[in-house]
Amino acid sequence: MLFPKLANNPNKDPKIGFVEKFSYGLGDFASQMLYTPTGSILIYYYTEVVGVNIATVATIMLISRFFDGFSDLFMGYMIEHTKSPYGKARAWLIRMLIPFFIAMVALFSVPSGMSDWLKYVYIFVSYNFAITVVYTAINLPYGSMSTTMTQDSYQRSIIVIYRMLLATAGNTVTMAVTLPMVDFFGGSQMAWTITFMILGGVACFCFFLTFCFCHERVASPPLDHTGAKDTLRIIGRMFHNKYWIMLTLAMLTIFSADVVFSTANTYYCRYYLDNPNLIGTFAVIMNGFKIGSMVLILPILLRTIGKRNALGIASFLIFFALLARMIAPENATLAFVAAAFFGFGQGFTYACLFAMLPDTVEYGEYIEKERHEGLIYAGASFGMKLAAGLGAVIASMVMNFGGYINNAETQTPEAMDAILYATTAVPAVLYVLGLLSIAGYGLDKIYPKILQELQRRKVEAAAAKGIQSAEPAVNLDKADNA
Repeated sequence: MLFPKLANNPNKDPKIGFVEKFSYGLGDFASQMLYTPTGSILIYYYTEVVGVNIATVATIMLISRFFDGFSDLFMGYMIEHTKSPYGKARAWLIRMLIPFFIAMVALFSVPSGMSDWLKYVYIFVSYNFAITVVYTAINLPYGSMSTTMTQDSYQRSIIVIYRMLLATAGNTVTMAVTLPMVDFFGGSQMAWTITFMILGGVACFCFFLTFCFCHERVASPPLDHTGAKDTLRIIGRMFHNKYWIMLTLAMLTIFSADVVFSTANTYYCRYYLDNPNLIGTFAVIMNGFKIGSMVLILPILLRTIGKRNALGIASFLIFFALLARMIAPENATLAFVAAAFFGFGQGFTYACLFAMLPDTVEYGEYIEKERHEGLIYAGASFGMKLAAGLGAVIASMVMNFGGYINNAETQTPEAMDAILYATTAVPAVLYVLGLLSIAGYGLDKIYPKILQELQRRKVEAAAAKGIQSAEPAVNLDKADNA
């Protein structure tokens, strides 16, 4: 063991303190330094710096997302079968630090002088290495740690709020500093590489702090079954978990909406407001209000109206905030005010979705008598990353259909309309679909009873193990799974 003093401590105080909450949040601060650029800046880099076709690279992203279906399931399988003194999920944070750095740098290092065909090959390989392989292998275990740090639903909600706060900070920092750093280093393709070497180093340091200070308390032994048939059985039974299906669909539609907006918003800043660097201003405004809503209002709403209802209110608010820009699209003040309401609502949507997801792990254990946090998060992770590809494709196709021309001084009226629709009507419709997908969500009400039943089963299993202590180990394992 490379770091014996950093071994997982399952006996740590069940009440999670500030340092551990903050350290857990740093993991998503780090993740955003890779995830945010792929959703907001990467296509801009490909079209305006590398000089490739917007629709082609968006299609590459969408095709790549289907590879994620396999990588997410494989990573969920690996988490559930991991045996490490660092923990089941926690161990992957330290294992993937160096690949994470390499992936961030490679993504923004498309070699100049290549033919377009070779550029597309490089983009396909580097994008899939970064997102399909590396991001999956570090972010999926990171997310599933929230199910192993505590089973207390409210404590989970609070650590998820810390996660969303730090994710918002990571998003804000990345959006605010990337283009100014590129300009500072000369504005060339090499300037992009240098910028992401620096951001990659910061991200890896933050992930290391998450690894150091966060621990898994909920005991969940590695699964013994390894056959493909058994794994397929488990995957099939996951679809009995109706609340997991609802949340996965909600994540797919809501995250797609956000990616459509953020992808097109860079072009909106350039062609409607005549300044692409204003994308950083939008990020600061939206994320500032997102933080405010998460800190000041969301903890109260979680105790009073529940996660689903808070998510519904936020979705309605965002719907109207998105459409407000259509009133006067060239009015920067109106756009900034609408962005403030959008960010305020996002403080609810992201925190609620990620706080609801761990509860579906317990629900799955309740109905199937097996715990599969790795595969639960694998499905949700696939929905998120499919949303990243789908959102980029939707935004790009809308703009391409309108006749958008790479790096043109001015765009046609049709192309300008397409950019506007991609930042207003299209994401608004997706938010409505997301709201409809959770209309029947009722897990908040029955969750306390589910925990009581799971605790009763554990007591009975422990008693059965005591009675059967003289029997072979294989029988003890069967008792565990009863």
